[in-house]
Amino acid sequence: MLELPYRWDARWVWIGDTGHRPGLISGSVDPKVRDRFVLLRRSFELEQVPEEAVLRAVANSRLVAWVNGHEVARGPVRADARSTCCELAAVAGHLRRGRNLIAVLGRYYGVATAWWLPTPVTLGLGGAAVAAELTLADGATIGTDESWRALPGSAWVAGPHLLRNGSGFLPEIVDARQLPVGWTEVEFDDGEWPFAEPIDPVNDGYLGVQQPPSDPFGPLPPRPIPRLSGETRRPVSVALMPAAAVGAVGAEGPIEQVIADQRTADLSARAELPASAAVEIAAAGSHLVALDFGRTVAGTVCLELEAAAGTQIDWALSEEVDDEGLLVSDFAHTGLRYTARGSADGHESFDPVGGRYAVVSVRSEGPVRLRAEIRERLFPPDRGPAPFRCSDPLLNRIFEIGLRTVDLCSQDAYVDCPTREARAWTGDFVVHQSVHLATAADWSLARWHPQLANAPRGDGMIPMAICSDLGGGPLEGSYIPDWALHWIRAVHNLMRYAGDRELVASLLGTAERVLRWFEPYRGRDGLLAEVPGWVLIDWSAVSVAGTSAVLNALWARGLRDFEELAGWLGDGGRAAWARERRRQVGAGFEQFWDPERELYRDHRVDGVVRPAASRHANAAAICAGIVPAERLGALAATLADRSRLVQSAPALELLAGGGLSEGVSYVTQGNPPPWWDLERQILEAQPFFRYVVHDALAEAGRADLVADACRDWGAFVRAGESSWPETWVGGSHCHGWSSTPTRDLITYVLGVQPAAPGFARARVAPGLGDLEWAEGTAPTPHGPLWVKAEAGRLALESPVPVTVEWAGERHELGPGRHQLGGG
Repeated sequence: MLELPYRWDARWVWIGDTGHRPGLISGSVDPKVRDRFVLLRRSFELEQVPEEAVLRAVANSRLVAWVNGHEVARGPVRADARSTCCELAAVAGHLRRGRNLIAVLGRYYGVATAWWLPTPVTLGLGGAAVAAELTLADGATIGTDESWRALPGSAWVAGPHLLRNGSGFLPEIVDARQLPVGWTEVEFDDGEWPFAEPIDPVNDGYLGVQQPPSDPFGPLPPRPIPRLSGETRRPVSVALMPAAAVGAVGAEGPIEQVIADQRTADLSARAELPASAAVEIAAAGSHLVALDFGRTVAGTVCLELEAAAGTQIDWALSEEVDDEGLLVSDFAHTGLRYTARGSADGHESFDPVGGRYAVVSVRSEGPVRLRAEIRERLFPPDRGPAPFRCSDPLLNRIFEIGLRTVDLCSQDAYVDCPTREARAWTGDFVVHQSVHLATAADWSLARWHPQLANAPRGDGMIPMAICSDLGGGPLEGSYIPDWALHWIRAVHNLMRYAGDRELVASLLGTAERVLRWFEPYRGRDGLLAEVPGWVLIDWSAVSVAGTSAVLNALWARGLRDFEELAGWLGDGGRAAWARERRRQVGAGFEQFWDPERELYRDHRVDGVVRPAASRHANAAAICAGIVPAERLGALAATLADRSRLVQSAPALELLAGGGLSEGVSYVTQGNPPPWWDLERQILEAQPFFRYVVHDALAEAGRADLVADACRDWGAFVRAGESSWPETWVGGSHCHGWSSTPTRDLITYVLGVQPAAPGFARARVAPGLGDLEWAEGTAPTPHGPLWVKAEAGRLALESPVPVTVEWAGERHELGPGRHQLGGG
C-alpha cells in the first residue's frame, strides 16, 4: 500500500447544515443538534487506472465511503476522541478509465451512545465533521474541500434518544422520498447540489493547522483491525398477520411503534410464509411480519421493498419473543424506520444491530413486497476449519458455540453482547481476547482492545466501559474496580502470546496506576477493605461487604501479573514492589482459611470472618499464588465438587422472569441476603468468572478436570442455545464472556500455551481427563502448532522449540514433527 504523508491535503467539511458548528470563541456544540447526516460526492477523470490508490477517511462520528458504487470503508472504529483512527482502503481495483466517483455518507451522533462519546471541542472542531482523501500512485490527491458536492441528509431525522433498558442505541429514521436514488453511483447528476463548506479550525497560538490531523482528534492513525465482514443471514421462518394501526404515521420511534402495533395484532389471521421468498402483502392497511433468524445474528439490516410512496416500515429486533412470537418489550433494543419513495426502494442500516427475532410493522396504502436480511459486520479472525475436536461430541459442540459467540461479540472492539448494548467493557473482554489468542491467526483485535481501554481517569482507575454513555469516559464516575484487574490480566496475555515489548511497555504505567489506586484502602493486615465503586466480581451474589476475599485475591493476581510484566521488561524496582505487596496480601489472607471446610471464606465484616464461601474467592486465591502448596490438591477437588455448589444471581434471575424494576434495584442497591446454607454450600461462579476457576484447576495441577468442567455448558446446549447466555439463568442470549470452554479446550485439554513470551518456546501438556482423544491446532506468531493426544500416544508439529509434559515425563524438543509413545 502507498506510503501516505502525515499531513492530509483534504480539509474538514461539515456534516449536515452549518448551523450547529462549534462556536469560534466559546467552543460549544449545540446539545440540541444530534443525529445529522451529510451526503458527499466528488467526481474525477482518469486517463489510466493507477497501479495503486488509497482512500483515507475520518468522521466525527461515523462514515461509509464508496468508490464507483463499491463500499470501501465503514468506520472509524470506536476510540477515545483524542485517539481517533482513520479508515484506510486500497481502492485501485474499483477505479476505471474515464469518470470516477468518491461518495461519502457522514453521520454525527451528537449525543453519547453505547460506542461513542461527544468529542472535546476546540476553536472550530469537535462537532460534526468529516474528511476524505484519495491518493494515487503518482502522488496526486483528491481531498474534501469546497469542490466537493454536499447535500445535507434531510432524509434522516433524529429519533427518540433514550437509554432504552440500558441499551444506548440510536434508532435510525429515514425517509427515502428525501434521499436521491443512486447517489453513490458515477452516473448520478449532482449538478444541483450545493458545494461543501470547509471548516477553518482555529487553534490557540499561531501554529494551528486546517488540514487533518487536527485537534481534538489526535494523529489519525489507520484503523488497527481489518474491515468487518461476514455472511448474509436470512430468516428461517416468517409469519404475517394484520393489525390495527396505532397512532399517526411517524408519531413514535420504530421500537415503540412496533410494540404498540403488536397489541392490535389479529393473531387468528396469522399466516406462516415461506422463509426463502419475499413477503407479499396484497391488501392495504397495517400488518406485522414476524421473522426468526434461527439464532443470534449481528450486522446491518438490509431491506428490499416494492411499495407505494409513503409506505412506512418499522423494524425492531429482539432476543426473545412471547408465546405468540411477538417481541418482548424489555428485550427490544434496536430499531429502524424506513419510509418508501415508491420506486427503487432498498436500504442498509447505518449502524449494526443484533438479535434473533424481528417484528416489522408495515403501514401501506397498497400492496407491499418485502425482503429483510442481516449482513454480518464482524471481525474476521482468520481461523482454520477445525481448531479442535475430541471424542466427546458435546465438547465439540460447546467449542463451536463458543467460537460463534465470540465472533458475534467481536466487532470494532470486543463487545459484551451485540444485542442489548454492544458496549466495550473493560473487564468482560479478557475472555474474548483469550479465545482469539487460542484459536485465531489474526490477533489484531486482541492487541487493540487493551490499548482502547488504556484511558484511565485522573486517579488512575479505568472506566468500566470504553467510549460509552455508561461510565465510559475518563471523567465518568461509574467504575468497577475488579474490571480494571481483568484488564491487567489481558495485558499479561499480550506478553505471553504476542511478546511485544513495545506494546506491553506502553501499557505498564496504566497497570501500575490501577494497582496503586487500591493502596489507600489497605489495612495494617495488608488487605483491602471497604473499596468503593461497583465491586461486581460477576453476577453471582458473592459476599463482598467489608474486607472481600475475592477482591483481595484478584488484586494479588494483578500484582503477580504486574511483577512478571515488569520483570520481563527489566524493571526490577516495580517488580519488587508488586512482589512485596502480594506477599502482604498472602499473609493477611490466611484469616479467611477455614480448616474444617478446607476452603477460604468470602469476607470479613466488623472484624468477624463470615461463613459464606464461593468458588470465586478460592479460585482467585490459587491464581494469585497465595495458597500454600500443600492445600492445592484438596482445594482443587473442592472447586470441582458440583455436589456442594449453589447458584444465585438474583438480579439476572429476576430480569429473566420479567421483574425488571426489582432486578434493577438489586443491581443498584445490592443483592438480598443469602438464602442457602452458608456453612455447607459454596456459591457457584457464573460463566464469566469460570475462566478464573478453570485457571485455578490448572494452576493446582488438575488440568485434567477442565474438560469435565466445560460440560456444564451442556445445559445451554440442551436448552437449544446457539450462542452462550450471559448467566446460568437470565441475561442476554449472546455474551462473549461466557466462552471460556473454547479457550480451555485448546489451552488445557490439548495443553497448548506459550512457555516463553511470544511463543519463543511452546508448552504442550495435554489434560485429556476422561476423553479418549483430542486433536487441534493453535496459532502462534511463528505458525500453527498441531497436537493430537490419545491414550498412550502424543503427536505434534511445532514451528518453535517445545516443552512437552506427557505421561508423567518432560521432554525438551526442537521445532518440527514429533511422536511420543504408540510405537
